Amino acid sequence: MSSPSHRCGGCGALLESVTELDREPNPTGRSWSCTYCGTSVPSVVGEKLSHRRDGSATDRRS
Repeated sequence: MSSPSHRCGGCGALLESVTELDREPNPTGRSWSCTYCGTSVPSVVGEKLSHRRDGSATDRRS
């Protein structure tokens, strides 16, 4: 199974983890944008990337 990723429509960056997204809370949930250029990212993509296991030292999910 391939890992989730998204190609930013603004700058073309391949977004593969939540560290490459900026999250803004709003009354109806969360909105996501590309860290590099600020282009809006679909919420479905942002949520999938936010739950992705990356195996880093800060990934505490079992």
